[in-house]
Formats: sequence, structure tokens, C-alpha cells
Amino acid sequence: MIQVKKEGVLITSTGLAFENEGVLNPAVIRVGDSVHIFYRAVQQGNHSTIGYCRLDGPLTIVERWDKPIIIPELDFESQGVEDARIVKIDDLYYLTYTGYDVILKSMVLLFRPLPIPNLCIWPKKRVW
Repeated sequence: MIQVKKEGVLITSTGLAFENEGVLNPAVIRVGDSVHIFYRAVQQGNHSTIGYCRLDGPLTIVERWDKPIIIPELDFESQGVEDARIVKIDDLYYLTYTGYDVILKSMVLLFRPLPIPNLCIWPKKRVW
């Protein structure tokens, strides 16, 4: 059986415009001793982007971007991007998120080959 230790809230919203309404629903992956967090950042008006921070160990924030890592750029993302998820399969890291445009939601797949020189650069590929 796996023992889970509750640590409470790790990141909260800041005064930065892109996340001034809240941060929630993160995708998390451990790479070596670092933990990478891709979180939904909500700005005033309920428009979402994906923010990024990196932890050393399970609790110490050592890097947090002051701007979103993923922003709405395409027609099907006009109302925001949210629900990031990340997984490693073989030699690739796959990050998905949902693009939202009021009428429908579209799944977007981003992938990054190993080794990871920078987990923060992702080419966009729409999958639905």
C-alpha cells in the first residue's frame, strides 16, 4: 500500500495579471529531483492560461514563471486553455490541454523528446 502525506497548498495565485483570479488543477511530473507543475492560471474575466513552476524536492519552489507558458493562440482557444496533463511514454514527454472556445472544447497534444533541455518549450499539435 502507498502512504500519501498531505502537505496542503503548494502554490497560490499571485498579483500577476494572468493568475490574479486563481491557480488550480495542475499537471505534475517528477524528473530526477525536480517536480514540474503546469497549472491552470485564471485571470479576471475567467480567461485561462497554463502557468509553470518547478520544485526541488516535493515542497521547495525554485522557479516560477511570471508569464504563462501556454496561451490561447488558435481559433479553438479563444476563451482560454486549461486542464493540462503530462506523462512520459518511452522517450517522449506528452503534455495535453484543453482549448476552449465557448462552443466546443478541443484537445491539444504537445510533445517533447528526451533528453529534456527545456520542459518549457512545446510545439502545438491539435488532436481533436
